[in-house]
Amino acid sequence: MPTKEYVLLLGAERFLRERAFSGAKEASGLPVWAATKDAVRDRNRVFDEMLSADPRDPESLLTAIRARSVRGWHPRVIVPFDDWTVASADHVNRALGLPGLDPATVTNTRDKHAMKRALLAAGVRTPRSELVRSDDELLAAVERIGLPVVIKPYDFGGSVGVVLAGTREEALRCLRESKAIVERIRADYRIRGDKYLVEQYVDSDNEVSVEVLCGAGRAQALAVTEKYLSPPPWFAEVAHLVPSHRAGDRALTGLAERTCVALGIDRGIAHVEIKFAADGTAWVIEAAARPAGDLVMDQVERAYSVSPYRLHVGSYLGADLLDEARDAVPDRSSAIAYLQAPPGRIRDIRAGERLPPEVRSLSISANRGDLSQVTRNNLTLGEGFIELEWEELFEERTGLPVDVARTVADRIFVVGEAAGEASGG
Repeated sequence: MPTKEYVLLLGAERFLRERAFSGAKEASGLPVWAATKDAVRDRNRVFDEMLSADPRDPESLLTAIRARSVRGWHPRVIVPFDDWTVASADHVNRALGLPGLDPATVTNTRDKHAMKRALLAAGVRTPRSELVRSDDELLAAVERIGLPVVIKPYDFGGSVGVVLAGTREEALRCLRESKAIVERIRADYRIRGDKYLVEQYVDSDNEVSVEVLCGAGRAQALAVTEKYLSPPPWFAEVAHLVPSHRAGDRALTGLAERTCVALGIDRGIAHVEIKFAADGTAWVIEAAARPAGDLVMDQVERAYSVSPYRLHVGSYLGADLLDEARDAVPDRSSAIAYLQAPPGRIRDIRAGERLPPEVRSLSISANRGDLSQVTRNNLTLGEGFIELEWEELFEERTGLPVDVARTVADRIFVVGEAAGEASGG
């Protein structure tokens, strides 16, 4: 039986990652497959084929892959696209003798405590932190680190369960709240959720992510993304703008590149989050060995006319594309921003309202009758999103992505503030 090859993408089957398919197709010239627990009832028709397997469960994946191998189909490589498939892709690649990340790198990028140790050992500035399991350990860590502190799950991604505490009492309450959030999602995301990081707080609203293409012992920044967060104590990401006005800052991009090398990320696109203190000092908050979510990669592609997904998959296939990443230059600004209706019951949705000229796309997820709440964490990201585009590069931080999203939400959502219904969450 002749051998037929395909590229398997894990985590790319999810909503808003559709451009991963075209990037993988361009990089490989092969059929592009994905996996989902039930490919009959949850088929993503963008892909050439779907495996019925949990993309976060390596044994489930190996069973499905081997069943197709009997028919002559063999994966060229398995490529992760989110935090929860980095470990499963690595396991399957090693089981099948395919290239992938080193197991130590998987640990360094999935276990935030191990990540901090690796960064500090390499001389990369990162906030002081301690790992805790109980209230007593939490209070002892707070005493050593000093208030305020950030509390976060040690093995989850994004800003889910991340909360700021300004007092000992708040720290205890925030740990309970973070644990409650993690308990709701722990089984679905196959995380332990049994330990939490208590971290020194960098008091600043200035935060970026650097999207970095990685190679063996070296890395090259591709783009810098300006991040917009909800107010403390939660840190939901409400908008992203590409490129940031800091895109030309070589000290910043060099810091992100050193971060990836320190963690051992030697292939694919990595996502490095960096905050700036009031005195301008850059602190590496964390890094992930996968492309950014929240449609950031689509904004990078639009601003730079380069597909980061193609670079990500091409790197896993063994191509050295760092020079292409280095030479990429933006010629416009592109953003995504989440829509947030005022608190209350949504009485009407006026989707046909006139939109500002910079709006490139509009997606509404809310329905009439839904209860809108002030966004608190990344489990509740609002009532939809807009993509925006400007034919200019901003030379300083701009509030336009958030401002335009607020204007659009006010035009579209008609909210009744019935007594007892509106909630700040």
